[in-house]
Amino acid sequence: MKFKSILQKYIKYISILENRNTKNFTRFINWLKQYIHLKTSEHSFKPYYLPKYQEGQIIFVDFGCGIEHEFSYPHYAIILNCHDKKNNSLLTIVPLTSKKECHKKLKPFEHELIWPIPNLLGQKALNNFDLFKPEYTELREDILRLAQQKLSNTDFNRKYKELVQQGVQAISDNNKDIMELRNKMKEGSIVECEQIRTISKARIISPKKASDPLYNICVSEQDLAAIRIKLMRSFIFKNIDNNLPKSVQ
Repeated sequence: MKFKSILQKYIKYISILENRNTKNFTRFINWLKQYIHLKTSEHSFKPYYLPKYQEGQIIFVDFGCGIEHEFSYPHYAIILNCHDKKNNSLLTIVPLTSKKECHKKLKPFEHELIWPIPNLLGQKALNNFDLFKPEYTELREDILRLAQQKLSNTDFNRKYKELVQQGVQAISDNNKDIMELRNKMKEGSIVECEQIRTISKARIISPKKASDPLYNICVSEQDLAAIRIKLMRSFIFKNIDNNLPKSVQ
């Protein structure tokens, strides 16, 4: 097929898409730009500049423009690789989607995360808390002042509650990237196990470095075990239920 013919088909398609669905038109154009960038730079892509990823880790991926019900465009996903290496250029993943009305009754290949992503992000913010860091100087001094004051139980409890609220706000203020991402993901997350796929690490949007909010965020072992079972039921063992212990059926 000649180049001009392909170009004409492309122009016709995006014209129809622009009139039909502005959102999908914008996403398609952005993906096309990204695809051209990925293809022209694939010879220089160096996966060892990225972190070493682990099984169960959550990443943000650009799936590109899919066909029909394939996952498309940026989505969260869970890594399935047990032994990733920094020089590996590929990862096998299952995508995540936000919980919707259609997920009231889950399909056999769907799993709702027991420990939601907002909880995981909140836990990371708490784990980052260190009262002796410079950004918590004011909170630390207020705690010391409270410890030195002679107060009635009522006054002490009141000031203690105020300090707890001050601490929560300080943690939020010093982890803005994590908290912003947490607020976007409040409705729950569904793992779409039937859409398992292997992708290039070049598709990863985040995390690409240790300072990214998603760095080291992993689903719980309970969720990971449930995902493994869903995958085995769908793709590996025909009669897996007959061979599983009752505790995991």
